Amino acid sequence: MKWKTSENAAGNARRVLPKLAQNYFEAGRKAADGKRSAKALHRFRLATKRFRYALELFRPLYGPSLDRRLKTVHELQDVLGKVSDYQTILNMLAGDQEMGAKVRRALKRKSKDFPKQWKAFDCDGQLKQWKAYLGRGPRAVPARRSKARPNNTRMLK
Repeated sequence: MKWKTSENAAGNARRVLPKLAQNYFEAGRKAADGKRSAKALHRFRLATKRFRYALELFRPLYGPSLDRRLKTVHELQDVLGKVSDYQTILNMLAGDQEMGAKVRRALKRKSKDFPKQWKAFDCDGQLKQWKAYLGRGPRAVPARRSKARPNNTRMLK
């Protein structure tokens, strides 16, 4: 997915972003299969951040309608962030069996939350909707009206 300098931002968005969404959904389906390690979920968390940040770059072109979609991606990122945090804490508490057990239970709960949240995110043809939305391209932005006063000869008197 290369950026074509011969195209404007809107043209590149229509061409590149649907494929980016396709790749993200494919990675998410693998990550949510319940067989991934905390390390693999952390890698998907980073992929989620990259996906969200890439889309945020185009927010001025797509407008507020993109914000609703970004909110759901951010929610996934938050759940994955909790899993990553618990794993980091667990690594830091290697010598404390009692606290380690509590953190492992919390990690297990959060690790189960992600597949549920992914299932809610990736339902009812969401990939198709994302691709159609992103492929449709940025909304038309109306020309801004100038705040300068019109040239009026009566004002010169």
